[in-house]
Amino acid sequence: MTAAAGQPGSSPFSRTKILLMAQTLAIGACGGAVFAYLGTPLPWMLGALFTTMIASMSGLTLFIPQMFRRLWIIVLGVTLGSSFTPDVLDHIHLWITSFIGMCAFVIFGTWVSYQIFIRLGKIDRITALFCAAPGGLGEMIILGPALGGNERTIVLIHATRVVMVMAIIPPAYSIIAGYVPPADLGGSGYFWELPVRDLAVLAITGVIGAVVAKKLRLPAWQMIGPMIASAIVHMGGISDSRPPSDFIAIAQLVMGSGAGARFSGVRVHELARPMLVSGMATICLLILAASAAVGLAAATGLDFRAIHLAYSPGGFAEMSLIALSLGIEVPFVSLHHLGRMIIVVTGATLVSRWATKHWLLPK
Repeated sequence: MTAAAGQPGSSPFSRTKILLMAQTLAIGACGGAVFAYLGTPLPWMLGALFTTMIASMSGLTLFIPQMFRRLWIIVLGVTLGSSFTPDVLDHIHLWITSFIGMCAFVIFGTWVSYQIFIRLGKIDRITALFCAAPGGLGEMIILGPALGGNERTIVLIHATRVVMVMAIIPPAYSIIAGYVPPADLGGSGYFWELPVRDLAVLAITGVIGAVVAKKLRLPAWQMIGPMIASAIVHMGGISDSRPPSDFIAIAQLVMGSGAGARFSGVRVHELARPMLVSGMATICLLILAASAAVGLAAATGLDFRAIHLAYSPGGFAEMSLIALSLGIEVPFVSLHHLGRMIIVVTGATLVSRWATKHWLLPK
């Protein structure tokens, strides 16, 4: 999977990589423009995802540099943080029950996925273990192969899970619940319309947040750091602006194109088994998330939609962006997915040590 692994060229700014990135973004932009015209939720992300996946599996080599993707994830982090208002602190204590429930849900969901992978997918135990953990793709493709897991299978299954959640939830909410995507994509006007001071505050917030989070070695530092820094700025009343709408559209485009490019170099027949078992596990987790949301909403009075998005097995960035696009309690969803990711990464590290001691090599 050349695109996913970042193989083209040796320099992050080589001519080959720049041309491949331009090709990838152009293909993604075509899909984004069509989806925007159709008025779908998250048009630039879903449209780009759709067209780049088709192009990837048709034999084209697509590529989004990790450094470039991180730049736009910082923009999304600042955008998510701008959804945190002072009143969040007034009811954050009400989220404790759902957070505890999420911890139990992650453990149970991982076990369910693991059973599907080893029993129905006939995947070896080490590979299945790191495929089943619902989050932390970067960490999973480091820890898994180090213990003898199949890196290609881990990437394909995680990519399929994230893509399925991205492709299912926004349209489902739009069709079933009648959600209409906001025209401004959650931003505050176009780039040239924002005061220079606001742009400067947002930019400095994103950079400082990313640098500090990276120094602290936080998972997904490029999003978590800017989100936390932006939340502090907005809850403190320093600024009430959000990143420009055109920047948010570009960030969606980069995320969607990057997700689709992960399938570059993969033929359809190679996807059959991983996609099938990953699809089964993802559907099971979505159903379990909905069931848990029904119970918790009845017991706590929290919004069913927010709990469902918080428990759904998508990526941290993707699920937070979906919550933003649907206008469903972004702080609640983002903090739950942040907690899930920390739990998964920490748990996978501990389990990998246990597996090294007891399993040694996959059977």
